[in-house]
Amino acid sequence: MIAQRLKSAVKILFFSTALFPIFSAAQPARLAIVIDDIGYHPKEDAAILAIPKEISVAIIPSAPYAKQRNQQAKQQNRDILIHLPMQPLSQQKIEEGGIRLGMSQEEVAQRVKNSKAIVSHAIGMNNHMGSAATADSDLMLKLMNVLREQHLFFLDSRTIGRSVAGKIAKQQGVNSLDRHIFLDDSDEFADVQRQFQLSLQYARKHGTAIVIGHPRKNTVAVLQAGLKNLPQDIQLVGMGSLWRKEKVIPPKPFIMLFNDKPAPTSVAPFEDVPLLRGVP
Repeated sequence: MIAQRLKSAVKILFFSTALFPIFSAAQPARLAIVIDDIGYHPKEDAAILAIPKEISVAIIPSAPYAKQRNQQAKQQNRDILIHLPMQPLSQQKIEEGGIRLGMSQEEVAQRVKNSKAIVSHAIGMNNHMGSAATADSDLMLKLMNVLREQHLFFLDSRTIGRSVAGKIAKQQGVNSLDRHIFLDDSDEFADVQRQFQLSLQYARKHGTAIVIGHPRKNTVAVLQAGLKNLPQDIQLVGMGSLWRKEKVIPPKPFIMLFNDKPAPTSVAPFEDVPLLRGVP
């Protein structure tokens, strides 16, 4: 009698879970973080390279430790970008090797090639400053021509709202993406923390959030804490994953396995029932 009831109960449970699964794995939102200005300060750079390898790094080619950071990041299997200096609207001087309005195709090509020779493991490029450069159609056309030849992606840091970089990249067959949120425009801890939470909200709403930060003490502190307690519905990914349009793999559901040996009933006559299993 008991065995018969157990069989019926198991059948009901089996058909219920088949029709109405207990667990449904939702597609996680993607969070991609790029840290700019790598290559200048050993202590700050080391702090960035100590956080998860999904954090991408953007190295300024003329920085004193550019080659060293390029090799270190590669050894970690971390995505690397060339952080190329580009002309801003202000009169602020840009680093050596950057690009300016009015340069010829040959000049732009040579500067990109020189940068790639230093940051040799780069899979893409983003702009350092560049509010004037990324809004200039002629310069962006020349740049995208070179990036296509060098098989480099482009991340528009969006330092100006009227940037044409993404549009021209698409026209020239270059994969490009836009920055969504700056993590540390303000270096105050509470402000960086607020921006990190905003990044999570943006990712949930839009499916993906691309965030840019810098190697600063409070930025590192916020990332260390935030990534350690990253919500389950957010998945940290490298920039290469976004450019290659890789699918996000949701976490696997927890499945409890049962022993396949029949277990006896708990009351006399203690019959072995095939559908009654013991928890391992």
